[in-house]
Amino acid sequence: MNPLLQNFRNDFLDSMLTFLWRQWSTLGAPGYSDGDDPRIIDPEALLLFSLTVSRYDARLFDEIMDWLARHGDYINIQHLKRMQAEEFFSAQQLLSAVAAVMAEQGKASKWGRLAAVAPVLEKPENLFYSQDGLPIAHFGATDPVFAKYGFLRPPWRARDHTLAVQIMKHSGLLFRLRALFGNNARADIILYLLTHKTGHPRRIARECYYFQKTVQDALVEMAASGIVRVQSRGKEKHYQLAREDWFQLLQITEPAPIWLNWPLLFSALEKIWAKLSDQEFVNLDELLQSSELRQLMKIIRPKIELSGLGLLLADDSIYLGKDYLKVFVQDISDLIEKLVNAQSIVKKRYSIGFSE
Repeated sequence: MNPLLQNFRNDFLDSMLTFLWRQWSTLGAPGYSDGDDPRIIDPEALLLFSLTVSRYDARLFDEIMDWLARHGDYINIQHLKRMQAEEFFSAQQLLSAVAAVMAEQGKASKWGRLAAVAPVLEKPENLFYSQDGLPIAHFGATDPVFAKYGFLRPPWRARDHTLAVQIMKHSGLLFRLRALFGNNARADIILYLLTHKTGHPRRIARECYYFQKTVQDALVEMAASGIVRVQSRGKEKHYQLAREDWFQLLQITEPAPIWLNWPLLFSALEKIWAKLSDQEFVNLDELLQSSELRQLMKIIRPKIELSGLGLLLADDSIYLGKDYLKVFVQDISDLIEKLVNAQSIVKKRYSIGFSE
């Protein structure tokens, strides 16, 4: 691989693992967390992305499993399935295996249908990888549930190390709302209205990954209470909350929590990682690598720019040939910096200059 891309791949993986450790630690997994990240955590999006990246850190993977065994009731399975269907996260097979394990933990009614989604792989593969991308060979006893879904790993057992979710932090606001309103669309709708001036059912449904009718019906019922306000704009109805009153009720302090479209952002990051891990891509010359990265950017640019992260990406059309390699690395390095900034992690920045 091009040395620039090789170094970037290693830093990208390290940054994603560090970020995921901090996210799950905020939710109660044993680890580390610096202060309160003001960005609200979306547990379904976090789980879908984590299942891909945590294969490079077995300890993180098992801490996530332990978290699900204790706090899996916070996961909205229908929301998770809708998100997977819309964004095509790559860990569908592994998600089914995890769901099957959770079903055996006494949550069959919640996880059972999800466990049956993906077909069994014909050839088993090692679940975990080293950080250089090589499969970690498995010896000894094998977990029978994971093996059924084609993944080889030692037997998993819940260790009960997970702590309570920090629902009073800004990052845990969705968990606070689900505890108050139930694990359903209403909690996510309230979250959206708390973090936006107004919301139209179609847009809320799109950005929160629910069916429009589900959102529409919930908003009509909620508006009948007089607490959720509705305004007509032509043929459209827009809904809003008296934020000050809700902030007081929910004990939300300023500065206000930050809402991001995590599924869009995580989907983009996963596609970047897939490209950097693709052996065929690794073996291409720099000109062809640059061409493939341009094609990748056509797919992920809208996701990144619509996620709410506040990052504008370079126009690849103004950079010729292999020059775009360094532009791509700079753009994604800036994305990583914005992603981890709330945790005050300093990461290496790459020069956009074209001299060797």
